[in-house]
Amino acid sequence: MAHQQNHSYEELRAIVVDLLLRLETIRYEVNQFRNLIAGVAEILERRAGTLQQARGYLEPHLSSHDAELVRDIFWDLFRQGFITLGWNDSNDAWPFFRLSHLGGQTLATQSPFRFHDTSSFLNIVTREVPDISTDAKVYLDEAVAAYFADCLLACCVMVGCAAEAEFLRLVDVAANSPTFGPTFAPVAQPPFIRQKITKFQECLKPLLDAKKLPREAVEDLETNFNMIQSVLRIARNEAGHPTAMQLQREQVYVYLQLFVPFARQTMRLRNAFR
Repeated sequence: MAHQQNHSYEELRAIVVDLLLRLETIRYEVNQFRNLIAGVAEILERRAGTLQQARGYLEPHLSSHDAELVRDIFWDLFRQGFITLGWNDSNDAWPFFRLSHLGGQTLATQSPFRFHDTSSFLNIVTREVPDISTDAKVYLDEAVAAYFADCLLACCVMVGCAAEAEFLRLVDVAANSPTFGPTFAPVAQPPFIRQKITKFQECLKPLLDAKKLPREAVEDLETNFNMIQSVLRIARNEAGHPTAMQLQREQVYVYLQLFVPFARQTMRLRNAFR
């Protein structure tokens, strides 16, 4: 069955990387370019629920758009030193290839939150943040659905709403904390989310300076909490107002990935306040 739907560069690259790292099982060994093309097509059809048993020469194949993107991805990875031409001494030239030692070490540590649909993304979030709220899950479900439907503005708004839901949970836990409640009580007073964020940071700073919170709760706090919260909030606000902004899929993909460390950090803070 022909797979004619076109996909984005980052979607196809994620599949290529999974195949190179042998995280996916396919019919052919990924040791030459045509097998890589066939493997990407097989994974796409399997995920779409349209994969059929091959009969004769009828096998999954890519649209011409996707096939050329995979070619670009292959040579991008080659230029980055992640792919070595040649498979072994008997097949030491193009179209044979293998994952380089550098590629095996580097690609395994990149993009730890790869996903291909709403359920796989929510599984990642739940694994990293077991107590993620139902409200956040609802927003994230719609965010990923919007992303794959190429509704990038809607995706940004939904991710921002999910981040806001988790932040407000954190504020509520802090304000009701037996130990820290009086410190964070003022955070509930401002009516707007930006003011609440500023007030929360003001209340948190003395605790950080006095080292009154566990190290695991505040490690990388500036990056995983303050910076990411600012990025997601700005993206949400810009997407939710008629500014005629143009978004790139790669940029929105990063926003979705950034949500995970942010939510994990809020969970750690909640646990510390409890």
